[in-house]
Amino acid sequence: MAEFAAVAAVSQLFPALPLAKPLALAASDPLAAAQRLLDAGKIEEAAADLRRITAADPRNERAYVLLGRACAQAGNPAQALAAFREALRLNPADTYTRMLADILAQRPVPDVPGQEGKAGEKGGRRSVSRLEKAALAEREAFLAGQGRVSPGTGPFRLVIDAGHGGPDTGGVAASGLREKDVTLDLALQAARDIQEADAGVAVFLTRMSDIPLSQAARAACADLYAADLFLSLHAPFVDDAAVSGTFFFSRPKGGEETAVARAVAAFENRLAGAGPGFPRAGHHGLEAALLRDDMAGRYAGQGARYAAWLGKSLKAGPFAGKGGVAAAGLSLFRAVDAPAVLTAMGFLSNPADAAVLADAARRKDLAGTGARAVLEAIDAVRGMPPL
Repeated sequence: MAEFAAVAAVSQLFPALPLAKPLALAASDPLAAAQRLLDAGKIEEAAADLRRITAADPRNERAYVLLGRACAQAGNPAQALAAFREALRLNPADTYTRMLADILAQRPVPDVPGQEGKAGEKGGRRSVSRLEKAALAEREAFLAGQGRVSPGTGPFRLVIDAGHGGPDTGGVAASGLREKDVTLDLALQAARDIQEADAGVAVFLTRMSDIPLSQAARAACADLYAADLFLSLHAPFVDDAAVSGTFFFSRPKGGEETAVARAVAAFENRLAGAGPGFPRAGHHGLEAALLRDDMAGRYAGQGARYAAWLGKSLKAGPFAGKGGVAAAGLSLFRAVDAPAVLTAMGFLSNPADAAVLADAARRKDLAGTGARAVLEAIDAVRGMPPL
């Protein structure tokens, strides 16, 4: 089924439930060796070990959770979903694993009560826009190319996040163009272009259809796919209609934010709401807090490197020469445990930018030039000394 072939997203089903603690593994635990293999990018070896463990001990819930992660990272979401469901059968109270299962199931948006059968809709459902049809076509093309990067070789792992989705439309231009539709189309096109470049980058998407995603779910996607870079695409609507172009925002490390950064953070934070991130498996309590503080500093530094190189690399396209690089106090950065960059791919509050984003040919150009900039930035930052 197509939904099981997707590397997908999560519906906002459990925002109020307490999340289960991550796995705490003693060094002597056989699962610890599998976790180390996963951390080292030896995904197929980890999956093989975990299958042996579950065969010998079919009630080992923790082994099924790790097996689900290994299968997801190897590009086998159907197998990952089966492993997570087995873990949930053994422990129905594990809400974090339930969230991971929902990510892989990628559920469609249900009809809003009281909105069925509106004028211009058939069969109680609204008509599909040309932009949504284009996104669906890009989704199928991306799925057809899954598996280009050989699993188990430890490729660079890029998670592309299409901002907003479902009832959260994001910004809306005067023409009615919605941010959630623009970001989905750009994310799918960019992912396909990066995939076809065959540059040793494994691409994962948080969502590939119009479904709602909580901020906690986006953070879970970064964790599930062990992201080396989390790239969130947006097209904000800010108060100043003169703001235009492509901006790359990273975690702040001190100092003042620019006016554009403050405006984007105010808009996106208001819509997203703050959500928790998730510590890596094997750490909890004070150890997790200390590790998280240390890693947050590294993530900030790496994110700033990627943002800077993205700004240098984007030399062409509809917004060439317009935009900039800045730090921004976005709640998404606090939630995601990975180097992260939020990209404003134009502004729906600017009439000229909105016209560019409404045009399929210029949108394709923007996605293509963005994909090339991402590959250049990844290549440049990978060659730098570690922070």
